Amino acid sequence: MEKQRTIFIAYDGKWDKNMYIEHRVKTITIEEEITHIKLKEAICGRIGLEKSVPIMMTFDMKMETSRGMAIKDDKDVAEYMNLMKNNPIFATSTIIVEREENQVLVMCPVIVQTYANEASVAASSQGSSRITESNGEKEDANRLCINKNKEIPIFSGQKRKNDKRPLLLNAAENFCFELSSPQQIIRAVDGVDDVEVGMVFESKKLIKLCMSMIAMEGSFQFKTQRSDGMNFWLKCDQEDCTWLMKARSLGETKMFKITKYDKVHKCSVDIVKSYHKQATSNVISEFIKPKLLDPKVQYGINNIIQDVKQKFGVNMSYEKAWRSRVEALDDIRGSSEDSFRLLPRYLHALKNQNPGTITRIEKDEHDRISLNREENGVSSCRFKYMFVAYSASITGWKYCRPLIVVDGTFLKGKYKGTLFVACAKDWNNGIFPLAFGVGDWENNLSWEWFMSRLKETFGNRNEVLCIVSDRHQSIERAIKLVFKETAFHGVCTFHFKQNIKARFKKAGAGELFESAARAYRKEDFDYFMAKLGELSPKIKEYVLEEDPRRWARCFYPCRRYNAQTSNIAESMNSALKKARELHIVSMLELLREKLQTWFMERTKAANEVMHDLTPWANEKLQKILQKAFQMKVETLTLSRFNITENQREFIVDLENRTCTCRRFEHEELPCAHAIAAIDKRKLPKHPFCGRWYLNSEYKETYKGVIHPVGNEDDWDIPEEIREIILKHPNYKVRKGRRQKERYRPSSENYVAKRKCGRCKQLGHTRKVCIKTPIANAGSKRKSFEDA
Repeated sequence: MEKQRTIFIAYDGKWDKNMYIEHRVKTITIEEEITHIKLKEAICGRIGLEKSVPIMMTFDMKMETSRGMAIKDDKDVAEYMNLMKNNPIFATSTIIVEREENQVLVMCPVIVQTYANEASVAASSQGSSRITESNGEKEDANRLCINKNKEIPIFSGQKRKNDKRPLLLNAAENFCFELSSPQQIIRAVDGVDDVEVGMVFESKKLIKLCMSMIAMEGSFQFKTQRSDGMNFWLKCDQEDCTWLMKARSLGETKMFKITKYDKVHKCSVDIVKSYHKQATSNVISEFIKPKLLDPKVQYGINNIIQDVKQKFGVNMSYEKAWRSRVEALDDIRGSSEDSFRLLPRYLHALKNQNPGTITRIEKDEHDRISLNREENGVSSCRFKYMFVAYSASITGWKYCRPLIVVDGTFLKGKYKGTLFVACAKDWNNGIFPLAFGVGDWENNLSWEWFMSRLKETFGNRNEVLCIVSDRHQSIERAIKLVFKETAFHGVCTFHFKQNIKARFKKAGAGELFESAARAYRKEDFDYFMAKLGELSPKIKEYVLEEDPRRWARCFYPCRRYNAQTSNIAESMNSALKKARELHIVSMLELLREKLQTWFMERTKAANEVMHDLTPWANEKLQKILQKAFQMKVETLTLSRFNITENQREFIVDLENRTCTCRRFEHEELPCAHAIAAIDKRKLPKHPFCGRWYLNSEYKETYKGVIHPVGNEDDWDIPEEIREIILKHPNYKVRKGRRQKERYRPSSENYVAKRKCGRCKQLGHTRKVCIKTPIANAGSKRKSFEDA
């Protein structure tokens, strides 16, 4: 493959001061190492001139006061070629070719790589590529294609007001343009402390942002003196001040180069004020972006006002700070509407990077947008539900206890909704995330849809599945309809106790109910229920309206493994507190990152365990060893023992793993009586534990890996998914501040932390503040001095 250079030849034009306009154009491909004579002959042959016709070639140096440098020999041609390749300043410069009749031709430098069947042409008019000094490798850039033999009108310089002919970039059709440049092009405000002549910015907007921050920090203001496609001039607001900045575009690109910058100020001190017209929400949003990248970091409106005051000495209103934060978050994460459009592609990329992952999007078939499926020739539909279960969770589920805890919590984004969570308990009694869903709110249809997806993914266990949740009627209904006889629904005793406390407000009622619910034996259950009846017959009647098999441990038809509450799902909701404020794709990505970290950390922890049991199980048995060793043990058979504790007798059967206290069989962990019997036989304890508590199972649980989805540009998305336009839910966004905290019932006895607006201390308000008696003379409380 031979590297060549393609140039544009423009002729039959005319001069407009130092600019060449209204010319015709043809292209020609030449060798990169061409001589001066062969270059002249090639140009003359392409435009139909005799080779003997004398022509003059001039290199345009973009100086505006001169027509450029003459090219008279091979050395000048080589220097020109070298400047085109290595200097960004001259990347879009031209060669002017004239003859006696004043025909003008303009050549734009183009790098050509000739292949067997087609030519890939890269010109310095759009995009950028960077050449590294170490290995000379060139990074690909945005490309724009031009037919190499097509005659195209090219205009060198600024387009005239009434000229309807297209500029070079608009006329370009089959060329691939890229700017080969070793000089760094400034693409972001961050890191730019000052501006110097010769600096190249990616856009005019970027220059204005940089200059606005410099002006705010320097306590001066400027105005725009000229702004068009070619020039951008800024001048100090004070007429007598010499501060000035001029920038000029690089050819027809959007990049601008600083051509003049006078930093000296001669402003009067009277014009310097604490407010600043350059401190717009657009500028402030660029300043605060780095502090909003991590959604887990709390960065509020007051923090913005304080940081702007400290950095620039500028006062700003709460409203402007709020707008700045909204603009910054939209630039970082995109809008809520864009997030829903991106969702089908994100889930497809998630499945590609994590084979075995199950995702599902349910569309609202009854919405008018979904009924009218075609929008601009592509499929359009309204979002309704979403489900995702990672392959690592699906693989690890078979090593967890057959127990699932489900819960729903509200989302805090623009279109609200509900996040559905399903978790299990792992080997170490920790949270093992199974699946997540998003829907409108907790109702019959949404819970039924989520439970159906949950059964399809995790309902293939041979054991009877126990599903624990609060007493939400939609959850109870969905479990009965979807799982039927394959799962048992147990209610959360904590929520049940809170309902009792809120309904009856009787001291001690909640504690008696909880004791009855946690009793392992029916005798103990009857005892506490009798005490509850003595306290209040109405409370006992209310409690027994709920089937005891759903909340009382001694009546469970299947094992709940000490999972009396839905606390693990509530804990998962709390862990995702910040994620629930994000757009749906950002929320899913933050969720993926958290799960990825959990799996990695727990895999590392599993490899560090040296004993047979998991750390939690080992610690739990350690606590009852001393108590077990103090018990009296009588051997009945090789597997049956009579254990005496506090003048009460218990029968332990090691072969069937049971004890008359019933703790052994419910938790599948040896109770204190069983440990006494095991110690009598001088046997190891871990063979009598359920397989869920073995370290070997623990390693298998977190064997899966959750991989990142990568950059959006690298996703391999099929055309049928790209064509899907997923609309946001049909929810009317209300005005005002969105809800961030859940409504707390009165039964929780929650006391809000009040903060004084004067002294900033907790526990009282400014109306009763005692630390500012002068400013608050009408305070009802006495100051320390008066006490």
